Amino acid sequence: FGLLNGFFPVDEAKNTDWRFQKLCRAQELNKSSTATIMGWYKKSPDHLSAEARDLIDAMLNINPVKRPSIEQVLNHPFITGKDPSKDQFSQNSVYDNDPTVANISRMPTSA
Repeated sequence: FGLLNGFFPVDEAKNTDWRFQKLCRAQELNKSSTATIMGWYKKSPDHLSAEARDLIDAMLNINPVKRPSIEQVLNHPFITGKDPSKDQFSQNSVYDNDPTVANISRMPTSA
């Protein structure tokens, strides 16, 4: 997030940081974490590709079980530059039924 936007989304991942609480609520409502965070600062995420937003949203998931593995991150279309609509992307990801990481299910899984 910081490299692509020039600032960090929250100071601390704990309840005393108002941004953390708002991020938790946005994820409960299946909203994009990236768009939510940018909105706090009256900014738009339009400078980011859909793949970049997808990866950032997945990596910022509050629930660590729902975050992608490093292998999944390295194989994500934003990193590889590969077309996410190609058949090489598994539809059997643990993220398939999780709307908080809407597009992460297109990432290849380990063999």
